[in-house]
Amino acid sequence: MNDYSMVKESPNPKVIAMLSGGKDSIASVILLKEKGIDVTAIHFVHKWGAEIPTEEAKRICNEYNIPLIIKDYTQEFCEAVNGYTAGRPCLICKKQMYKVLLGYLSSNEYGWLCIGDNSNDRTTIARIKNYINEGHSEDSLLCSGYFGSEMGIVLPKGMKVIRPLINMTANEVEEFLKSEKINIKRINSTGDKYFEYHREGCPVQFADIGVKLNENLYADLKTYNDCITEYARQEGILASIHMPSTFIITIPRGFEEQAAEYLKKRGLIVNDDINSSDIPFREELVAYVYDLNNNILITSAYKKVFRRFLERLELFGKNIKINCVDENVICIYNDAHTSLEMNLKFDVSEATIVYSYNKESSGRKNKQVFDNLILEMFRTRKYKVC
Repeated sequence: MNDYSMVKESPNPKVIAMLSGGKDSIASVILLKEKGIDVTAIHFVHKWGAEIPTEEAKRICNEYNIPLIIKDYTQEFCEAVNGYTAGRPCLICKKQMYKVLLGYLSSNEYGWLCIGDNSNDRTTIARIKNYINEGHSEDSLLCSGYFGSEMGIVLPKGMKVIRPLINMTANEVEEFLKSEKINIKRINSTGDKYFEYHREGCPVQFADIGVKLNENLYADLKTYNDCITEYARQEGILASIHMPSTFIITIPRGFEEQAAEYLKKRGLIVNDDINSSDIPFREELVAYVYDLNNNILITSAYKKVFRRFLERLELFGKNIKINCVDENVICIYNDAHTSLEMNLKFDVSEATIVYSYNKESSGRKNKQVFDNLILEMFRTRKYKVC
């Protein structure tokens, strides 16, 4: 008996499939439909989400004659996410979505849940394998009782999850859709991982870290990201904008300035300074000492050592701090253009000295002088300057 027969011949062979509107979930429901399985799709929306995934969900379900439930969970979303301050709230949102889903799963109308994980979802695969090893040897990656136990989500008794793509790579999923002549319309956002892999989602994921999430911010996130992804589709790239900072990310890099101009022409305000790549000139010399004489600590000679560095580097002023705690000494000098920090770790007989300056610094900007000072003051050749 193959795993799809396991579904068909189960006491309740009806499947409810989570359909995000992306390529994986769409490929999953098409595969189930083609295997002759009775599948109904459920698509979650809130008022600030992107329209494209919903349009794609409707289109595919209509084309393949798959019943579609569209669940607006704006209220539940706000109850879970409002006030969050750690940036993208995707895991909190997902947990809340699962709680709403459990209402459908507990109705006894469906015997199976379909999830669109593919073989690139390594974390999910590891969790399924762990679930199987914990006493569910009858299960497999394709059909198992694992859902979201790490989030406290428990499936109704007797229900299992089918993952039609779990043995397919992301590239194989795309090849399958191509064979079906299905072209999934993309949002053209950067997705949640930016440069590692692409997974699109709602614009709320682009909230700045440290900013309290609220409905006004959601509205701005949607307005700005709808506009910037319109630009991205025209250019054939990916683009997103974080709010309220208006920090822009494009893939590939290099389109940020053009994207900002596109937003401005449509009446949106963009902070040019936060998107600027101009940085003040700063040079830095770092020395690592690997043979530190403990007598420097015992006699408090570290104070003289540090002042000798200041004298020879021609650094003058009173912005000096020297702090000794047990066997660790930190000596710091700062002015508007220069800093010198000496970190002496006598417990491991090592030291790090960092000399940083810009063009306006009055100090001596000479690597050889700095190198000579290390040799002179620490009397060791077990060091390097870079």
